[in-house]
Amino acid sequence: MGIRVGIDVGGTFTDVVAFDNAKAELVLTRKYTSNPGDPMQVMQQIARDLKADLDADAVELLLHGSTAALNTLLEDKGVRTGLITTAGFRDVYEIGRQWRGDDVFNLFAPAPKMLLERDRIVEVRERLDFCGNVIVPLDRSDVERSARDLVARGCQAVAVAFLFAFANPRHEREAAQIIRSIAPELFVSLSSEVNPEWREYERTASTVANAYIGPPVVRYLRALDDLTRAHFSKARALMMKSDGGAASAAMLERTPVQTVMSGPVAGVIGSRYLGDRKSIERLITFDAGGTSSDMAVLPGRPLFRSEISVGRHPVRMHSIDIHTIGAGGGSIASVELGGVLKVGPHSAGAYPGPACYQRGGTEPTLTDALVVLGHVNPTALLGGAMPIASEKAHAAVADRLAAPLGMTAEKAAWGVLKVLATNCMTSMRTITIERGHDPREFTLVAFGGMGPTIATCVAAELGIRHILVPRDPGAFSAWGMLVSDVQQERSLTRITPLDKATPEQLERLFRDLETQSIDDLIAERFPRERITTLRAAGMRYRGQSYEVDVPAPAITQQKDVDALIEAFHAVHSRRYGHTAENEAVEIVNFKVTAVAALKKPRIELAPTRSSEPAKPRTSRPVYFGFDRFMEAPVFWRADFRPGDVFSGPAIIEEQTSTIVLAPGQSATVDEFLNVEISLAASKPITGCVSTSS
Repeated sequence: MGIRVGIDVGGTFTDVVAFDNAKAELVLTRKYTSNPGDPMQVMQQIARDLKADLDADAVELLLHGSTAALNTLLEDKGVRTGLITTAGFRDVYEIGRQWRGDDVFNLFAPAPKMLLERDRIVEVRERLDFCGNVIVPLDRSDVERSARDLVARGCQAVAVAFLFAFANPRHEREAAQIIRSIAPELFVSLSSEVNPEWREYERTASTVANAYIGPPVVRYLRALDDLTRAHFSKARALMMKSDGGAASAAMLERTPVQTVMSGPVAGVIGSRYLGDRKSIERLITFDAGGTSSDMAVLPGRPLFRSEISVGRHPVRMHSIDIHTIGAGGGSIASVELGGVLKVGPHSAGAYPGPACYQRGGTEPTLTDALVVLGHVNPTALLGGAMPIASEKAHAAVADRLAAPLGMTAEKAAWGVLKVLATNCMTSMRTITIERGHDPREFTLVAFGGMGPTIATCVAAELGIRHILVPRDPGAFSAWGMLVSDVQQERSLTRITPLDKATPEQLERLFRDLETQSIDDLIAERFPRERITTLRAAGMRYRGQSYEVDVPAPAITQQKDVDALIEAFHAVHSRRYGHTAENEAVEIVNFKVTAVAALKKPRIELAPTRSSEPAKPRTSRPVYFGFDRFMEAPVFWRADFRPGDVFSGPAIIEEQTSTIVLAPGQSATVDEFLNVEISLAASKPITGCVSTSS
C-alpha cells in the first residue's frame, strides 16, 4: 500500500489529507479556498501541489467528496430536462404527494419543486402490471417521436419513468436504446437504474433529479478521473456516495444522484471508525464548516434513510441519515424588523467571505463575531497562512449589528454566537430527543473548521458532558474518506408476505441481488476475495404505508424467517415505540450492498511526554458572556502529548481549527492526541446558550 489522499470540497474551503501507509502517518494536511464557480481549478492546483510534494508513483488512491451534485440541485444549475412516461400518467410528477410533513398546518406551504415544465413531459404507449408482466408492448414510434420532440425543445437530458418499471426494466431499457440511437448526445436517466423501488412519484422525481444534474456532474467526474490519470499514473479516483461508500466515475455515470450527500458522509464514517478505536459506541457527529453544519446520531452503526429532500425536491436513495442546516463560520448575521438578530442560513462563502478575510465582504458573519470575542486568532488563521483584519470584523459587527441593537460590539458578537449555537442545538434535539435518544448518553464528535469552536456551547445546552475533538478537525472529513470502503447497492421491490413465503424463495431473491452487486465490483477490478455483502429487508406490518430496514441473515430454514420477523418487531419498537406482533409481516424491498474492503490507515499511539506538560505560547482577552473579557492562555495543539490536562478558560489553536474552553470546562489529551473535553454539569454554562435567547 502506498499513499492515499482524501479531498473534501466544501462551500468555503477544500481540505486535503495524505496518508502514507508505510509510515502509518499523515504526511500532508492542507486547506485551499474553494471556487464554486470553477471547482476543477482548485483540483488542478491540488494535483500540482501533491505531485510536487509527494512521490507521484506512490499515490494509489484519491478519495473525493464533493458538493457538485448537491449544489447543482440547490442552485438550480442543472440542464434542461424532459420526462418520458407511461400514457395516462403524465401528471404523476406534478401532482406529487398530499402529505406536507412539518408544514401540515401551513396553508401556504410551498409545494415540492419541479425541475421541468409540463410541456416537457411526454407519454408513450406501453404498460406493465404490478408483477412486471407486459400488458401493452412498448410503441417504438412513440418513443422516437418523444425523443425528437424533447430534442427540439432544447433538452440535454431525458428521464424515463414507466409504470411498474421496478418490477421489470425491459421497456425502459428498450426506450433508452431508441433514444440513444436518435440523440446520442442526450443524457438518459432510467428509473429502473436510479431507484428500482415502488412509490411512483418518488421514483419519478428521483429519476428527473438524476437527469437534471447528470451532464454537469458526469463532466466533473470524468474531469476528476482524467486529472488523476494525468498526474498519478498508478492511482485511481473514487467519489464518496451518500451511503458512505465510494465508487468510481464509471460506476456513477448513470446514477450521479448517488453523490448528492457526498461531502458530509465521510465525517460520519471517520467518527464511527474513531469511536470504534476508542471503544465509544454512542456518538453524535457535529461537522460545522464555513457554510453549513451537518449532524448525525450514531447509537451504534450509522443510521440510514431512504429519502432526502434537497431544495424541496424529494430524492429516494440509500443515504446516511444526516441533518444539515445553514450554520457555519460564513453565516451572515443581520438585524431584522423589530430588532430581531438573525444568523444564517445565507453564507458569505469563500468569496467575498467574512469581513475579516479582506476579500470584499462587508456583512458580519460568525467568524467576524468570534474575532471580536477573541475566540479565534485576531491576526491570522490556518497557522498564519490566512491574515485576519480584526478591525474590519469589529467595524462590520459594530455598524451592522451593535448600532441597530443599541449595545456594545462584544455583546452583539456574543448574541451572534448564541443564536447560531441555539440553531445547531435545536437541530440536534430533532435527531436525538425527538427520536428517543438521550443526548446525555452520547459523546459529541466535533470537527470541521468551526465545530470545535462552538461545540461546548451546543453540548452544554443539550446536557452532553463529553466532547471528542480529533486531530486536524478541520480536515477530518477528508481523513474519513481514507477509512471508507467501495460499495455497490442493488435493490428489488417484491411484496412478499412472510406467512406464505418459503425460505428458498427469499434466499433466491437475495442471492440474485448479491450476484449482481458482486459482479458490479468485479467489473471495477476489485478482487472477489475482498468483497463481502450486507443484506437488508424493507419490512412492514401488512396494511402499513411505509417500511423499516432490517438486517437480514442468510435464510436457509424456517427458523431464519422467524428470526427475521423477531428482528423486525425489535426495529419497529425502537423506531415507533410499539409493536403489533399478531399482525402479518411482509417484505417490501430486498436490498443487498456489496462491499469491497479497502485497507484502513492505522491510528498509532502517540509517544508519551518525557518533559513537562505543554505551556501556553501566549494569552489574549476572551469574552464568555460575563459582561467582561477574561485573560485566557493560548496553546498550540502540536505541543500536546498524551496525558496533558487543561482547564478553561483556554484557547487551543491549530492549523485547521480552534478549540475554545469556557470557564468550568476541562480537557485532556488521549493516547491518540485527540482532545477530550469534559463539561462539569449537565446544565447550560452561565451566560452561554439559552433556548430563550
